[in-house]
Amino acid sequence: MNEYWDILIAAFTVISLIIILFTFVHPLNARQLLIIYIFDSVVVIFLAIDFCIRVRASPQKLRYVISHCYEFPAMLPLALFGFLDTFAVTNNPVLSFKLIALFRLVRLYNLVRYIRGKEIFLLTGIAAVTIIFGAVGTYFAESQNPNANITTLDNAFWYAIETITTVAYGEYYPVTPIGRLISSLLMFAAIGILWTLVGLVGSSVIAKRIKVAPVGLVDETKTVIKNRIDDVEKLSEEEVEVLITMIRSLSNRTSAK
Repeated sequence: MNEYWDILIAAFTVISLIIILFTFVHPLNARQLLIIYIFDSVVVIFLAIDFCIRVRASPQKLRYVISHCYEFPAMLPLALFGFLDTFAVTNNPVLSFKLIALFRLVRLYNLVRYIRGKEIFLLTGIAAVTIIFGAVGTYFAESQNPNANITTLDNAFWYAIETITTVAYGEYYPVTPIGRLISSLLMFAAIGILWTLVGLVGSSVIAKRIKVAPVGLVDETKTVIKNRIDDVEKLSEEEVEVLITMIRSLSNRTSAK
């Protein structure tokens, strides 16, 4: 899969998540909803094309489809739920939007594995999106409860940041079942992000060492050859043969590159 295509899909997914978040916290008129529905439909088309490309490239197509069935809800357009809400088919369209956002967030996590060299940037974006949706979800779940201490968006964002960074001071905590469920998801997301970051840093260090090692060996070989050539008149026949072999080996390595 082309790396730039993956980046494009990731960008569309992030934008769609931000738009879904915007629909939670800001009332929209009919014209604004129409613009959002059109853009979201474009995102869905790209997600569907991306899914079809990956299925076609997989040697085990049916198994791939089954193992990635979680992506189907992510490809449902927001306009569909807006249409169903018009006819009172869905009792809670906001909950439907949250479910779409959740599955698209899962798809975004999955994309990180396929994009090379941009993982840290994408991981930061995923952490930010997770904090945003965790905070908004916690706010909606907790703010109406009389026993809750997370009553404002400020409290919810601070709580989400504490949870995702695994540094919890304990002054805010959820009391509702939905709030605790969201909190659990944030904790698991924090563990996943932390271990992914550790893996990325570790693999980056190893990759740099692997790249540096051959270069250091080549430089060392060149230095040995130069020193031997300076004292070529003192070398025995066997040492001359070894020198010639080293030169040929170095030449073959250079030409292979």
